[in-house]
Formats: sequence, C-alpha cells, structure tokens
Amino acid sequence: METLIPLVVRNINLNDDEIVETLALRLPDLGWQETGGQVTATVYTTSPEPVAVAAAAAAHIKRVLPQAVVERVDEQFVSLADIAARAGLSHEAVRLWATGKRRTSRQPFPASRAQVGQGRSTTKIWSWPEVLVWLKQHYCLDLEPDTAYLSPQQVARLNAMLCDPRQQRWLPVATAGVTRTLEAVDAVLGEDSSPSPVTRRFTVAGDQR
Repeated sequence: METLIPLVVRNINLNDDEIVETLALRLPDLGWQETGGQVTATVYTTSPEPVAVAAAAAAHIKRVLPQAVVERVDEQFVSLADIAARAGLSHEAVRLWATGKRRTSRQPFPASRAQVGQGRSTTKIWSWPEVLVWLKQHYCLDLEPDTAYLSPQQVARLNAMLCDPRQQRWLPVATAGVTRTLEAVDAVLGEDSSPSPVTRRFTVAGDQR
C-alpha cells in the first residue's frame, strides 16, 4: 500500500523553466501540480512512518528551493458534485448519503469539514480521503486501489511539524529495526544532491501547461 501525501507549497512558479528543471533534477520523486493557483508537491511512500517521510521531504524541498514554504497538507476538499463525479455516482445518491436520508445501519457518511459561501449559495465541503475510506468500507467502492492517505490525526501531526520545524528533530523513524531522528533521515535525503536522470515520479501538471 502506497501513501500519498500532497503538500501545499508557496513561492514556487511552475511556469518558470529553471524551477521546473531544478525539480526534475533534484526532487524527482515528488509529483508537482498546480490547480487554481495552488501548487502541491505529492510525497509517495510505503513507509510505516509516512508523517516522518513527509516531514523530511518538506525539509529537503526547503534545502533545494530556499524560497519555498511548505505550508500544510492539502486535505483535498470536495463538494457533493465533486464526489459524485469522481465516484461515478448520481448527485442525488451522494446527497442522500450526506444528509442521512438514505437509511443504513452502517457508519454515517463523513461529516463535512467546512462550508463556503453565504445564504442560499452556501456549499459544504468534505475531505476526499475520508470519503474514499467510507465508500470502500461500506459500499466496496475502491476508487484508488493500493492507495492510502494520512488519517486526520496524522494530518494534524504533520501540519504542526510544518508550522514548527523544530519538532521534526524529535520524531523517531524506524528503519530495519534502527530508530533514527528526522534530522538523520533528512541528511540521508540530502546526500545525493547531484543531477540525476528524471524518474517516473517527477510530474508537473496543472492548468498552466
């Protein structure tokens, strides 16, 4: 199972050819994307400590691109219409689940995380990873096979570390039975900073290219 961790990164312009070349040569294992003006760098890991890996990746991004600010985890908020489109279901079916009007003895649909707009234009939004888990557990709809995301608790933990990088030094990482600090992991990531061939992980996608 591979965990995907999209990180919101500010002060990065994916229209800049020099920046894109740097990402390809020195951060080839991350997937870069710009949507609606927001840049994300996705970390891919099979580690049992995904928070540690993502925190180390954030530190590596900062070392390669000092102007970059890794702000937080992108929780991938979606509306009911987004959920219906991604899941290939009718909007009405998803609405009934979300409002609790479709009777079920199973766990209720995930609670909305926030709402945007006012009055009649108010729209509720949900966390896509939470919806994915619910659909898989209760309707056997595995929309992203062999893929996992951070739990809400892990997201909160990683966001706290991104706000205060000093916390990263004390997070243990277990590898082959050896406990190391994130500082050591970060050092390992930085050992090979020389140009290398672009790997399959490097992607730059978005509405600008």
